Amino acid sequence: MKDKVAFKLTLLLVGLSCLWVFAALFKMIFIWFLLFGIISVVYIIKNKNTKLTDVIIGCVLGMIAMPASMFMGVASVIIYVGATSMMKGSSHKIILIKNSTKKDVVISCVTLVLVGVVLGAINVLLAVGSTAINPSFQLSFIMEALKAGVTEEIIFRFFLFALCVVIAGDHKFTRLQNVLCYLIMVLPHVFIHFELSTFNIVNVIVLALLFGFPFAWLQRKRDLVSAMGSHAIVDIIRFCVFSA
Repeated sequence: MKDKVAFKLTLLLVGLSCLWVFAALFKMIFIWFLLFGIISVVYIIKNKNTKLTDVIIGCVLGMIAMPASMFMGVASVIIYVGATSMMKGSSHKIILIKNSTKKDVVISCVTLVLVGVVLGAINVLLAVGSTAINPSFQLSFIMEALKAGVTEEIIFRFFLFALCVVIAGDHKFTRLQNVLCYLIMVLPHVFIHFELSTFNIVNVIVLALLFGFPFAWLQRKRDLVSAMGSHAIVDIIRFCVFSA
């Protein structure tokens, strides 16, 4: 086979799709976190390259999510550390935040705010036809949005891209391989928002293009913090506008 990497990435995408069907069919969404957690631990033990700073960063990110969900917070710690181990030394690795200069940090902060506000506004416009506007503010909205931003970006994008890096190695991605990597970073996260009975291909495409791809692009082209922050802002806007 000419492109074994593309073949393996395709198998990964198909496998993840089948996992969604299985988890949705048997109401076992926890299987995602269990499986990813086990894979993470295996690579942490196998690679033996985890540093204390990796664990500390993972714990800080996990603690951001823990007020809304202790389980998701703990899962994020393990999976973040595992994914970091898997990508360490690779030219493809996703960094936590670009901080070479103060300008880099400012750009990341401005980017996450702008992207979050724009996508949040689009999300509201798409939902107003089917959801009644009921503005309110609760601290729990902030906690839930931060949990979603941190845990979903780590578990369903950061970790899944780490799997792509393990499969592809350190060579430059071909165009096809790059497309497959983005699909792997986007589609599983979109799928988990649907039950088998509510699955709609049009909605999947809309969510993937408007929300999944921008966050995946931010992770790969900017940094993890930009994706987590903008994701959280989108959810905060939705919660505050619709009280749900």
